Amino acid sequence: MKRFASFSAISLFLFLSGMLIVCVYGEVDKTSTVTRGINGDTFDIFTGERIRLADVDAPENYESGYSQAKDYLASLVDGKTVYLDVDDVYTYDYSGTGDRLVCVVYVDYDSMQLMNVNEALLDGGYAEISNYDNEFNPYLWSLLVPKDGDSESTTDTGNDYVTVGVAVFAIIFAIAVFVMINRRGRR
Repeated sequence: MKRFASFSAISLFLFLSGMLIVCVYGEVDKTSTVTRGINGDTFDIFTGERIRLADVDAPENYESGYSQAKDYLASLVDGKTVYLDVDDVYTYDYSGTGDRLVCVVYVDYDSMQLMNVNEALLDGGYAEISNYDNEFNPYLWSLLVPKDGDSESTTDTGNDYVTVGVAVFAIIFAIAVFVMINRRGRR
């Protein structure tokens, strides 16, 4: 029984580690090119969709700092390819007009890393954290994250972390069950 408990503990640890990778590094649900900035936390992409940066709040057009936040976001994303981690809880921002995809947005930083645009706005002082009830935790974000080998793809590459975590858990659990059954059969 101790071995079963050990295998279960290791399996749980590996599964939770895989989930932590997803929480910190996110996933790429959609890739597109930015066509137009709207304000300091919203922009449009080539597909015609409007993107609202998750968990950040930049000044509105009647507030101090609006132009600076809008210009800074534009400098980060205008005309560039963006990698979008779309919120799995709400998908759309229903507190606004209901037509904006809620996302953590990444852009190429260099050949090895992506930059988290949401975090860049926070780090630069152009926005404040507004931690909504969604899948994201802005307190765990890093400005730079390693590129996935397939980040240029338009497919959902982030779910690979979940798939690997579940597969490792299932394999170790199956081995533990097999060992337990064989041990009991020998008695």
